[in-house]
Amino acid sequence: MMKVHFREQYGTKGNEILYVTPADSITDQSTIVRVPLKSDKIIIKERNGLIRLFQQIFLPQGYPDSVSEDYLEYQIWDTVQAFCSTITGTLTTHAILKGVGVGSDAVNPLSATVTWVLKDGAGHLGKILFAWWKGSELDLDSKKWRLRADVLNDVAMGVEIFVLPRFQPFSTYILCATTTMKAIVGVAGGATRSALTQHHAIRGNLADVASKDSAQETCVNLIASVVGVFLLSTIHTSGLLYALFAVATLLHIYANLRAVKSVCLRTFNESRLLITLEEYLKTGRMLSPRVVNKLERVTIGQTVSLSHKVSIGLSAKHLVDHYKTSHEVENILTGFDHTDRFIIAETSRTIGIYLHFDARPQD
Repeated sequence: MMKVHFREQYGTKGNEILYVTPADSITDQSTIVRVPLKSDKIIIKERNGLIRLFQQIFLPQGYPDSVSEDYLEYQIWDTVQAFCSTITGTLTTHAILKGVGVGSDAVNPLSATVTWVLKDGAGHLGKILFAWWKGSELDLDSKKWRLRADVLNDVAMGVEIFVLPRFQPFSTYILCATTTMKAIVGVAGGATRSALTQHHAIRGNLADVASKDSAQETCVNLIASVVGVFLLSTIHTSGLLYALFAVATLLHIYANLRAVKSVCLRTFNESRLLITLEEYLKTGRMLSPRVVNKLERVTIGQTVSLSHKVSIGLSAKHLVDHYKTSHEVENILTGFDHTDRFIIAETSRTIGIYLHFDARPQD
């Protein structure tokens, strides 16, 4: 009789495997045989060595059970947008080098170097100012800021490829402006990518998911760079290059929109909370996270708008600055029990939520 030593399955979608000793060879020196089982459910089929190698290089360990359900769709569209972005970036680099005078005898190396240093300095300043101005909002609206960052990057590259060649005397000013825009893209895109990576890593494998995402992007950028150089060396008509840039940019924006719309975040921000509350107050129905994410607007404006701005975690100074007397403040406090870990108060423009020191998410 066949002896079963182990029954193994990796994840919910993996193929079941038996490790057995065949019935005709059960001795102390018998060899254990690996026997894959077939079933009616969808399984991950045995792959050849090359495919397994690519999976190990580019996918997180334990995929698909180690990542969220929206991971694959997001990565497909993210790959498309990365490819298009690298193509447009290659075309733009060509325009920038011409703009600073590379290949021209009329421009000396010192002036080109000064222009390059000034544009980099403007970019560093832009990073600092944007992180100070909008850094706290990037977690709350990660999908919206991810899309905004990529659109801003396309605008910057559009200026460099269409405007810079026509106004070469102002190349320093133009490059400082576009580099500042790209620096903002770097801050917003990097921060929101981290937030989305954290969402995809559902098994405490943030570093693994992030590293595989980086490997995927690097591979795509390498291939796209080769394609971009081939296009530059093949196409010598400005009009055709401009048309190629426009098509790649439109596809880049579309792929980014599909990528962020595919993400199903399971935490509330202001937009998702208002969508959920509006539906619940109207119909008594609680929407699923996937439906809420589909309804959330990731372009311009809010799906649900309020006449007052809702601010969470305000300082008590904001309250006492508006309600000048102790009597008014006490009237607000009497509306809440001493065990409550938050206070809600309305001012002329804001609905403020003031949190107790021991307040927790469940409160």
